[in-house]
Amino acid sequence: MNTGIALPFLILLLLSACGSSPPEAGSDNPAVLSYQCDGNTRLTVHLTPTQARIVLMDKILILPRRPDMKGERYVSDDRQTLFLRKGKHAVLAISAGHGVLKCTETGKKD
Repeated sequence: MNTGIALPFLILLLLSACGSSPPEAGSDNPAVLSYQCDGNTRLTVHLTPTQARIVLMDKILILPRRPDMKGERYVSDDRQTLFLRKGKHAVLAISAGHGVLKCTETGKKD
């Protein structure tokens, strides 16, 4: 099976049963969400209507929001990093052997 096609399909399948609530357009303050992921990994995600700023351990990823029919999709310009969010569930996929993290929202930060 071609993994280039299978990975996005698997990710969308994992998220297909969840609801979504995107950040409000025109909001100056980003929504800040905490996630608990596979392997006891934690993410902090700052969402605006145009991008996601993801804090993962000692790295910060800035991903532009891309149009999507279901949920929210953020993809790096080089297409190497993908963050999908739908309801309380999210998936972070990083190319170059870093794999896929399945995450669950643990709450909003003030």
